[in-house]
This record gives sequence, C-alpha cells and structure tokens, in this order.
Amino acid sequence: MMVFLAVVETGSFTLAAERLGIPKANVSRRVSKLEKSLNAVLLERSTRSQHLTEAGQRFVNHCKRIQQETELAKACVSTTQTDYSGQLKIGASVSIGHEVLKSSLAQFLNLYPKINMHLSLLNRRVNFVEEGFDVVIRVGKLDDSNLIAKKLGTVERKLFASRDYLNNHAHIEEVADLSHHRWMLMNPLNNDQKQTLVNGNQQWQFDHPPRLFLDDFAMLKQSILDEMGVACIPAYMVENEVQQGLIKPVLPQWGLSPVDIYALYPKHRSNIVKVAAFLEFIATVFDTKLNKNTY
Repeated sequence: MMVFLAVVETGSFTLAAERLGIPKANVSRRVSKLEKSLNAVLLERSTRSQHLTEAGQRFVNHCKRIQQETELAKACVSTTQTDYSGQLKIGASVSIGHEVLKSSLAQFLNLYPKINMHLSLLNRRVNFVEEGFDVVIRVGKLDDSNLIAKKLGTVERKLFASRDYLNNHAHIEEVADLSHHRWMLMNPLNNDQKQTLVNGNQQWQFDHPPRLFLDDFAMLKQSILDEMGVACIPAYMVENEVQQGLIKPVLPQWGLSPVDIYALYPKHRSNIVKVAAFLEFIATVFDTKLNKNTY
C-alpha cells in the first residue's frame, strides 16, 4: 500500500524505488500484487508514464489517510519513549509503601509534574501483563525471564523489643534466652512458624510457638510498641522509634539472614524515560534508607 503511494507521489516507478531504497522490479511487482489482491487496476501504465484509474484515485486517498495515521501513531510512541508524562503504575508491599514510599513520592511527582502515578500496595505477587504494572518493588527476585530485576539494596532483619517490655521482663543475654520470652512472627510465604536466626557462621533454630503470627509488618511494628514481645523486623522500619528510645535492639549480632529488595519491570519498559526516571529515583531513596541503620 505504501509502495503504491510512493509511486503516485513521485510520478514514476524509478523514483519510487529510489525513495524506498529497493529495486525498481520489486516496486512493480508489489503494485501488481496489490492490484491482483484488490481485483482492480489502480494504475494505467505506458512506456513513458502512468495514470491513476478511478479506482486508483479512491484507493490513494485512503492510503494517504492511513499514512497520516501511521505517522501520528509513530509520533505518539516516540513521545511515550522520550517524554516524562502520562500514567505510571507502581506496585509495592504495604510495609514498603508506608515505610519508604510514603515519604518520598511527593518529591518524585514534584520533579515530574506531567506524570500521573497509580500506586498499588499489596502483599501478593502480581501479573505484569494482566495488571499493567510498570514497576513492582518486592523482596527477592522473580523467576521470570521477561522481567528485569534492579537491585535496590539489602535489608537487615534484626531482633527488637520495646523499651518498656525489656524493663519489665527477664534480661536477654544470649539467644537461648528468647525461649523464655513472648515471640512474635511475621508469616513467611510457606506459613512455617520455625525460624533460623544467624550470627555470622552460627545458627540457632527457633521453634518457640509465637504469641502473635501475622502477615503485615506495620502490625508487627505496632505490636512491638505495645509491649507484646520480641520480634525480628527489617531494621529500617523501626529507625525512628529506635532513635526516640521507644524500641531497643535485642542481641544485635543475631537476626534473620539479610534479604535483597528489587525493582522488577518488563524488558520493553526499560527504554521508557518515565520508567527510567522512577527507577533512578527509587534506587537513591532505598540507598539512603537502608544505609542509615547501624544496629
């Protein structure tokens, strides 16, 4: 169709071939194939010139409109790739949303006033294709070859209890003492109530039944403040409370094995500038957040 339009616009098969960068014979062959598929003669040819038939005139008008729509579509795609504007859909866990994103998203949106963000906080795995996410922030990589995983940092998971709880209960001097204290546990994906605490090369299997077993870090943090017991929680989540003296580290050398946090995004999103801008921004946010803790 576009080859036929080039012949009409240039006035000859030779000039059309030069514009398209293909042999003249290919131009003639494609126009003939088009006429055959339409069962109509579009061009009346002579040795020196060609003229549009009535069918050809009608057809070329549609070709021009299609060409204009094609150019407009390409321009729209180009804008998507190069313009900091439009919708940006981000996913994260509830705890990451409240502890990290809540205090930083305003800065990002102020930097890019033409970007509209859709933020979904959810404690489950998502389907990128069906749900239309641009970026999802999660703990651990995902076994999906269609996604790129950008590491945002490593999370230290340490033991904490409230100041008042520690003042009112037996002193904790070694890891075995935890068996005599109320234990609160964040529910892992496998619902296992056993946890392995580590201290360098040392390990200690903790299978004491938890007083509280839940699946939300915000609730776990509040339970620590409410003097309900000892819990292992990402250190960055209790940074302010530790500084205020409301929460205290317990056995600072012990904790769960560190875990990595990643920003996951589909390969085809990597060249979209608004996605790249958010990835760069959030990497800085996590670097600052995770490197402030020295418990």
